[in-house]
Amino acid sequence: MMIDNIWYPALNVAAHFESDFAHTPPPKKAQEMMAVAVAMAAMQEIHKRPFWLQGVSDLEQSPDVRTLCCDSSENGKAPWCFQQDVEVVTYTEYSAKLTLADFVASTKLAANSAYDDLTTILVNVEFAARLPLPEVWSSVLMSTGKNNPVLVLGKIHPSKPIYRLASVHPVVEYAMDFDAPTLFKKRADLKVMKGSLGTKDTQVIDDSEKHCPFEKFGVKCTLI
Repeated sequence: MMIDNIWYPALNVAAHFESDFAHTPPPKKAQEMMAVAVAMAAMQEIHKRPFWLQGVSDLEQSPDVRTLCCDSSENGKAPWCFQQDVEVVTYTEYSAKLTLADFVASTKLAANSAYDDLTTILVNVEFAARLPLPEVWSSVLMSTGKNNPVLVLGKIHPSKPIYRLASVHPVVEYAMDFDAPTLFKKRADLKVMKGSLGTKDTQVIDDSEKHCPFEKFGVKCTLI
């Protein structure tokens, strides 16, 4: 179900995050959206598809972020697009008493968690931690009985914006190291998009869309 029809490319989110919060701390929702934008920059490179995202208002409660990925448009027709719900959980110094695998198992994959199997869990690692071995991920997360896709994102360089994104559940598929600004700019051609449900004969891109990614969280966006 498409509740909000405005979708933002990862580059737009990153640019607004830098400008909108140059002089004020970002709210948690904006931080979660930025983490997803960084992950989506890598996902675009892996899957060779464009991705867009949008934050979700607290009024909806869940998920934290929605993403949209689209197939290539053929002969000018509107492409097939697929929407994903993303829940973000942050691994901090206060989480460090647990390994990353145990932390995920006891939070977003806990027995009382209400997320369906289609909800992707993004673990945003903000505290130095060693990525568990594949067999550890498999053993710990499979024991939860949950099949949610789990991605782990963390910065791996002390001063440069170099990140690692790993897919660790329901199977350990890949780990990719990447320079975030470089991948953001590879999709600099993407515009803010208005989406709609249904099938259309032609693809319509509205380049005049002026909405900003964090406005629904009460943030006054700056011009970029």
